[in-house]
Amino acid sequence: MSEYRTLRDFQMEQLADRTAAINYLQVTLEEYQVDGDMPFFLREIRTVLEAQGGIAKLAKRTDIEPAVLSEMLTSDAAPRLDMFSSILTALGCRLSIQPLEATECSTESVAGEMSIVSSKLSSPNPEVVEEKG
Repeated sequence: MSEYRTLRDFQMEQLADRTAAINYLQVTLEEYQVDGDMPFFLREIRTVLEAQGGIAKLAKRTDIEPAVLSEMLTSDAAPRLDMFSSILTALGCRLSIQPLEATECSTESVAGEMSIVSSKLSSPNPEVVEEKG
């Protein structure tokens, strides 16, 4: 007889892989840019953090108190950029600014598109880079 698992168990197993986690964060950020749903975006970041070792482990790598980190990720408000950047760096990512295609530019669009790109965990300062598509 086969063993049944929950979707959550499957998700945790898949997102334990660093590359899969970065790809998942990329898709989550793209979705946020479309719908602006901050609580969903933060919940999915929490999901990746749990799969990558949990809030306590990440708190040690970011020098952010676990309670502060947990509160930030359960809030409806956007996290401060420096805190968000610290989280991404601890996950081995950074923010990247990319130009929108001419067809994507409108008054409703964001002026630039952010994407998460893989970086080395040893990088002390996350960079903002322009990538040519």
